[in-house]
Amino acid sequence: MLLRRIIALSLFTISTTALADTVDINLRDNSAQFQYRSSMGRDALGKTEFHMGVLYVNNKNLLGDLGVLVKDELGDNAPGFSVGIGIKGVVARVKGNNPAVSDASALALGAMVRYSPPTSPRLGIVGQVYLSPNIVTFGDADRYVETNARLEFEVIPQAVAYIGYRRVAFGIKGGPYAILDEGAHLGVRISF
Repeated sequence: MLLRRIIALSLFTISTTALADTVDINLRDNSAQFQYRSSMGRDALGKTEFHMGVLYVNNKNLLGDLGVLVKDELGDNAPGFSVGIGIKGVVARVKGNNPAVSDASALALGAMVRYSPPTSPRLGIVGQVYLSPNIVTFGDADRYVETNARLEFEVIPQAVAYIGYRRVAFGIKGGPYAILDEGAHLGVRISF
């Protein structure tokens, strides 16, 4: 069932985008995340970015996501700051601390803040959060929470290296939070 959802999301993605422009890969000892991002253009609201990805954790947890983020710089009043607001759908196979495996999906709202010091534009500090309350969380889960923070450095204009910290968790019905992934990771983002 989970595999069918991921395949359906992938086919939808392929049909709506023509070219990839960014690949993001981050790794740690027991997890790997692969993200594909594509710019959908710029309008009066900011830069729109489409993304899809998969998070694989040590033979027990798997999460696929698909979403849209609108972001832009704050301008002269706050130099170096950019913010974004997004929405994404997630599907997951969760085996947290409980030996039982749960299937979960959610529609999450999120926000992103990035700061790049004006004196060091190649350096960036990024924070993200995505939340899904019970009303839009399905399957064996009743909520979804994802938080990310990272320090990134632009090595060349098309390549960024970063170190980050991520926590991804579902609230399982009748039980505690099942943590899909939590910890520090190293990553690269390559644009083409």
